[in-house]
Amino acid sequence: MAKESADVVILDDNFSTIVTVAKWGRSVYTNIQKFVQFQLTVNIVALVLNFSSACLTGMCFLLVLKIWRNGLNLITATVTEF
Repeated sequence: MAKESADVVILDDNFSTIVTVAKWGRSVYTNIQKFVQFQLTVNIVALVLNFSSACLTGMCFLLVLKIWRNGLNLITATVTEF
């Protein structure tokens, strides 16, 4: 019952394997945190730039923002595949 409901099943009883699994889990969690922080930072900067440019010039640069966002999506999609 426990094996079917577990996310990770360790097949041997070696303690070093448990330590390795814990390190990998922490590494994945840290990388997810960094990725979310990067995405939030980029989106906030894009919002501030767009808002400030719209206030200063009277025009909204949505096309530039869309190109920038698509470029970031391309970069983050290729980085997350590795």
